[in-house]
Amino acid sequence: MLMLLLFMVDQWMKDNLFIEPTILVDPPLQAAIMTDEVFGPLLPIITLEKIEDSIQFINSRPNSTGYLLLHQNKTLQRMMISETSSGSMTFNDTIIQYAADTLPFGGVGESGFGRYHGKFSFDTFSHEKAITRRSFLTDFWFRFPPWNNYKLQLLDSAFNYDYLGLVLVILGLKRHRQRSSGI
Repeated sequence: MLMLLLFMVDQWMKDNLFIEPTILVDPPLQAAIMTDEVFGPLLPIITLEKIEDSIQFINSRPNSTGYLLLHQNKTLQRMMISETSSGSMTFNDTIIQYAADTLPFGGVGESGFGRYHGKFSFDTFSHEKAITRRSFLTDFWFRFPPWNNYKLQLLDSAFNYDYLGLVLVILGLKRHRQRSSGI
């Protein structure tokens, strides 16, 4: 029955460029609908004895791009978050994670990687190149050896963004710390 149903869906797509919404109840777990990514109004439904068995079932399958849980049980929701892995998780809605471009969308593991949608897509597919340029007009002489406590105090103040301390050291108003290292 499953093969016939999928064949009928395939015909609809070819003839009318439309796929009628189709529900597949307990399809074989090795069927393409259960192993490939679904792009269409096809909904496989797997029946389980207890709702808690869903976590074990999910974890027995490859990671998904996203999971939807239509259930108000907060304990079950927390279990889904902490005990499964997916790119996204939505509770009691079926479209918001795709529609909101302020939420990242992407898979984990075999279901993909990265985060897409809106600015997340731009950031994911962009490369930020760090560029530094030092001017030859000035150079901080205290960057170079030989080291002494005065130079180390200047460097310490500069690297800790202690600009007041830096000015005080330069003016000779801040006491130099004695260092025990042999630098």
